[in-house]
Amino acid sequence: MRLYLALGIASGDVVAFVGAGGKSSAILSIAGELAEAGMTFLTAPTTKMLVSEAEKLGTLVTSEDTGQLRTKVEQTLSDGASGVVVGSGLLSKNRVGGVEPGSITSLAPLADVVLIEADGSRRRPIKGTADHEPVLPDAATLVVAVGNIRAFGAPVTEENVHRPELFSKLTGIGAGQSITARAFARALAEGSLGNTPEGARTAALITGVHPGKTMADASVITRELWRLGVKKVVLTSLPDESPPRLWLP
Repeated sequence: MRLYLALGIASGDVVAFVGAGGKSSAILSIAGELAEAGMTFLTAPTTKMLVSEAEKLGTLVTSEDTGQLRTKVEQTLSDGASGVVVGSGLLSKNRVGGVEPGSITSLAPLADVVLIEADGSRRRPIKGTADHEPVLPDAATLVVAVGNIRAFGAPVTEENVHRPELFSKLTGIGAGQSITARAFARALAEGSLGNTPEGARTAALITGVHPGKTMADASVITRELWRLGVKKVVLTSLPDESPPRLWLP
């Protein structure tokens, strides 16, 4: 099964990826699947994105003006490109700035699917979510919370958790204590998915999963996610394998 199908992504969807531990890998994998299926896609960070990641996804176009972005996207897609990455401009030679969430409504009709990277995690496997995160457009139809299984059982430290103090405040797991299945699930369901736009669907993507112990651990976390109201959960070997293996609990 393809990842976009496992998550229930269809033409017309505006999909926001939030959380930690594999958002960029998931977006890249899904973008490739959509292109193979003959669908066009638009990728848009609402915070910022590495230029190296953007270039893997498609042609990068930037402008602080939504009208100019629309024109550039339309031209790029009419030239035969499957995907376009949009940004407000280059923050440095390594990073592209995100677009305003409100501009997504205007840009979304230009492609079959919009893929949004809506927050950052500094490459940690799990995160605590700040009040200003994630940066979600009202146009989002699906919000996917991502967490990497290697956080399960690990201590709450700066190395394992982005914003560990916020993670502890939400989950009750203090600094240095081991991350439980319940805490992992709460970080996704109540943290990353805590400000989901009204009417948007939700899903959880647990990354770094392989047959054996991590699969068993992910199954325990999945049950906690179900209890917290997240009904669609997908397990994947991303970002370790490409193409990834997938499991639907």
